[in-house]
Amino acid sequence: MLVKGMYLADRYEIIEQIGSGGMADVYKAQCHKLNRLVAIKVLKKEFSQDATFVKRFRVEAQSAAGLTHPNIVGVYDVGEENGIYYIVMELIQGITLKNYIEMKGQLTVKEALNISVQIANGLSAAHENRIIHRDIKPQNIIISRDGKVKVADFGIAKMADSTTVTTNAAGSVHYISPEQARGGYSDAKSDIYSLGITMYEMLTGKVPFDGETNVAVALLHIQGEMIPPRQLNPEIPRSFEKIILKCTQKKPERRYSSAKELIADLKRVLTNPGGEYVVLPGVVANETTVVMSEDDMARVNAGTDPAGATRKTEFLDDLGEKANDQDDDDADDDEENDDDVNPALEKVVKVLGIIGGIILFAVIIFIIGRAVGFFGGGKETESNSSDTVLSTESTEETELPVVEVPVPDLAGKTKEAAQAALTDIGLVMNPVEQSSDTVEAGLVIDQDPARGTMVEEGEKVTVYISTGKETFVLDDLSNLTQSQAESKLSVVGLSVGSVNFEYSATVTNDRIIRTSPEAGSTVSKGDKISLVISQGAESTLTKMPSVVGKNEANAIAAIENAKLTHGGTNFVEGNNNDYVASANLADGTPVQEGKELEQGTPIYITVMRTAETATYSLDVTPTTEDFYGATSGTVKVILSQNGSDVDVVSKTLNASSTATFTVKGVKGSGRITVYYIPEGGTDATNSKSYDVTLN
Repeated sequence: MLVKGMYLADRYEIIEQIGSGGMADVYKAQCHKLNRLVAIKVLKKEFSQDATFVKRFRVEAQSAAGLTHPNIVGVYDVGEENGIYYIVMELIQGITLKNYIEMKGQLTVKEALNISVQIANGLSAAHENRIIHRDIKPQNIIISRDGKVKVADFGIAKMADSTTVTTNAAGSVHYISPEQARGGYSDAKSDIYSLGITMYEMLTGKVPFDGETNVAVALLHIQGEMIPPRQLNPEIPRSFEKIILKCTQKKPERRYSSAKELIADLKRVLTNPGGEYVVLPGVVANETTVVMSEDDMARVNAGTDPAGATRKTEFLDDLGEKANDQDDDDADDDEENDDDVNPALEKVVKVLGIIGGIILFAVIIFIIGRAVGFFGGGKETESNSSDTVLSTESTEETELPVVEVPVPDLAGKTKEAAQAALTDIGLVMNPVEQSSDTVEAGLVIDQDPARGTMVEEGEKVTVYISTGKETFVLDDLSNLTQSQAESKLSVVGLSVGSVNFEYSATVTNDRIIRTSPEAGSTVSKGDKISLVISQGAESTLTKMPSVVGKNEANAIAAIENAKLTHGGTNFVEGNNNDYVASANLADGTPVQEGKELEQGTPIYITVMRTAETATYSLDVTPTTEDFYGATSGTVKVILSQNGSDVDVVSKTLNASSTATFTVKGVKGSGRITVYYIPEGGTDATNSKSYDVTLN
C-alpha cells in the first residue's frame, strides 16, 4: 500500500487512496512533470509476485495505453518500481454507473440509450485495436460531471486470467458471458454480452441472473433464461428489449457481430422505438440442455468441493465439454437415422399417396359437375352455389382476428413519453394543444379514449398537451382608482399584489400611475399585478424646524430633514459651548421655528463656542505664471473657517521668491486660499486653495 507523499518514478506524488478492487488499489496523484492530477492503479502484492501474471500485465497494459478515445479512460503510463507495478490513468471526476443506478433505481430509456451508445463507442474503438475488455460491468463505467461516459480498467480487465471463475468472475460474475463462465475462448462478442447485461440492469434496476454463489450465477449465464426486461419495466420500447435479448444470446454467433452494428440499432431506437429492425436469431434445432445429477448440483451450489474454486471452474469446463459432446452425438444420430429407413414403411406411404390422389380427383369432378348442372339443380343450384361462395367469403372476412389493446394512462407524461407509450403498443397519437391553469406546459392534460379503454391497433388517441396557463396582454390601468383596477383584473383572472404610493405632478391623487408588470406585458391567469398610486403633486413649501438650543450636528440634521439646506455655521464666543444661538437666511434675516419656506432654502446658524485660537504657517513661492507674466506682485492669503473669512495676510513678492504666511484662527479645520495679483493690477482671479488643520 502506498502512502501520502510517496513518489513513483520521481514524478508521481501520491495524494490519497480513492478506491480499491479485487486486484488493485487506486490512488489520486500529482504528475509533477506535466503538472496535472492523475489516477494510479497499483497491482496488489499477491498479483505482483506472480511472474506470468506480471508479464501479461506489462504487455496488455501497454496495449491499453495505446487506446485514445473520448469514451475510454486514457492510460498515460505503465511502470514498475521496487516490485510495485502500476498504470497511470486519466483522473475522472464523477461516479460509476453502478452508483448512478443505485441512486436512481431505474434509468430512463433516453438515459440508458445515451450511456449504452457511449459504452459501445468505446468498445468499438478497443475492438478495432484488437483489445478485448472482458470485464464490462457498471462498476467499470464512469460518468463524469459533464455527462461523458468512459470505459475504465482495460489494462487489468483484459490481462485477468479468464480460465478460472475465481480470478475473472469474482465481483463480475453477474456480467460475464457464457463462454467466459465455461472458461472458454472469449472475444469482442463477450464484451457485447456483458454490455447487454449492463443495459438490462440500467433499465430494470437489477441483474437478470443472481444466486447464492458465483458458480451458481455462472451456471445461470450458461443455461438459465432471463426474465424479459419489459416484464419488469413496461416503459422499455420493444426494439430496445430486442437489442438486449440479441446481445445476451447464449451462443456468440447469435449476438451482434460487432459493436458498430449494435450502435446502429441503438441509434434507431431514438428515432423509431417501435420499429422492427432488430433481427433476433431463430431457435436452433436440437440445442442440448446439459443434464446434471443431484450430486453435481449440490456440489456446485454448496461450494464444498474439497478442491475449492478451481474444482468448481473445472466442473463448469466439464459441463461445457459435455454440452459440445452432446451436440456432436445428436448430429451423428440424425445422420444415422436418415440412412436407416424401413423399406416396408416406404411402400405403405406410396400406396396411401395414390389412394389419396384418387379421392381428391373424385371430389373435384363432383364440385365441377354441380356447378354446371350435371348433378341437378340447374340455374337454381347455380344461384345457391353462388350464394354459398359469397357467404363463405363473408364468413372468412368476419372471422379475421381483431387485435385490441388497452389505452395506457398518459396523464402527466411529456409529449414525447406519450408518443413512445402509444407507438409501443401500436396506437397513433393525435396531439391537441390546450391551455391549463394546473398542468405544466408540455405535459398531458387529458386523453380520449380514457385510460384502460380497449381499442384496435392502429387507432388514434387524442392527447391534450398543456401549453401552460392561458396568457394575454395586460391592459393599461393608468388613471383608474384602485377599486376600478381590482374589478378589471378580477374579470380576466388576475389580482392586485403590492400597492405603493408616489407623488405625481401629472396624475391625480388616488389614481394609478403605473403597474408592474407594465401595460402591454404578457401575463397568465393567477398572476398578481402591483400598483403604484398617486399622492398628487408634492408641495414645494416646508416649515422651519426648531434648531435654537441644539448642538451644531443636530441642528443641521433637523434642517435637512425639513428639506432645507444648511448654508453655513458662524461661531461666536459665549457661555453655552457648541449650542445654536440663532438661525438666519442668506441676507441675515432671522428665521423662526414654524415659518413656511421654499424647499431647499439655505439656513445659516450661529453657534456659541468658547474660542480656542491657533495658527497655521504656509510657505508661498509665486511664479511669473502666477502673476500672469509679471515679475512681481501681491500675494494675499485668506483663512476661512465655518463659512467665514477669519484672517487675511498680504505681502508683495518677486516671482520665484519664497515667503512664509502665518494665519490665525480657531483650532480645528479650515481652508486657505492664496490669491496672486500682478504688479499694477487689481484683479486676483488666479488663486490656489488648501485644506488645513490649525493646531
